[in-house]
Amino acid sequence: MLSTKSLIKLLGACLLTACGTSVDDTPVVASVYGHELHQSALSGLVPEGVSSEDSAAIVDNYIDQWIRQTVILDKAERNIKEDFSRELQEYKNTLLTYAYERQIVDQLLDTNVSESQIEEYYAQHRGDFLLKSSIVKAVYVMAPHKSPAIGKLKSVASKHNFDDNEIVEMEEIASRNGLRGYYGADTWIPFFTLQSSVPITTYNETLFLKQNRTIVLNDDSLTYIVRIVDYKVSDEIAPLETLTENIRAILLNHRKIEVLDKLHADLLKEAEEGGHVKRKKTKEDK
Repeated sequence: MLSTKSLIKLLGACLLTACGTSVDDTPVVASVYGHELHQSALSGLVPEGVSSEDSAAIVDNYIDQWIRQTVILDKAERNIKEDFSRELQEYKNTLLTYAYERQIVDQLLDTNVSESQIEEYYAQHRGDFLLKSSIVKAVYVMAPHKSPAIGKLKSVASKHNFDDNEIVEMEEIASRNGLRGYYGADTWIPFFTLQSSVPITTYNETLFLKQNRTIVLNDDSLTYIVRIVDYKVSDEIAPLETLTENIRAILLNHRKIEVLDKLHADLLKEAEEGGHVKRKKTKEDK
């Protein structure tokens, strides 16, 4: 399977050979109906650290793909008489514009986003972050049905003022008895993720979570002792800690747009002030 970078490289090689615009003095590694693939097209194809065997496989795969694609392109070139010069120029223009804009963004974009900026955006756009499904903070321990630790685990998990001390206690009980569990009560997880580990079945997540903080379930071999530490149901506002990276990306994208808008405005102003923009007036402008 070729990477996206390799596919783009292959497309470029095929377009150049099919259009006959390639000028290359490096050795020819493959040819189809007079179209030539040169050694230079393989430059940078193989990532660093790849074994010689894998490197050869990557190169051979690339060449095979080029041959197959060029066979099709040659046949298409012989049978399709449409002129694609405009489309190719537009494609080139798009690539050049994107490359230049990316260069400017890399140079000018401030990528430092503070926690206060994230909190401010969250406070102003809370309605944009409604949950599509329920999430929970939970701990649980799995024990064989006859484990002597089950009673103590139930007692700890059922405490009204359940906090970090109880989580530590459940973990210690499980450790002493060789039991497996999950103690990441500081982390929000989708409710369905909890269900994938614990056999909770419900047709109404909201009602279930509102009515159950301590859950004890059994399957054929295990007893599950679960404590729901906190929960949020669908259509509630998502907690900030689940959105930090998402908001950071949003803020950076806003900054990127601002950088590009300023770039476009500055370049247009420079061209107009230098007398390099000439536009024929339409009848409406007169």
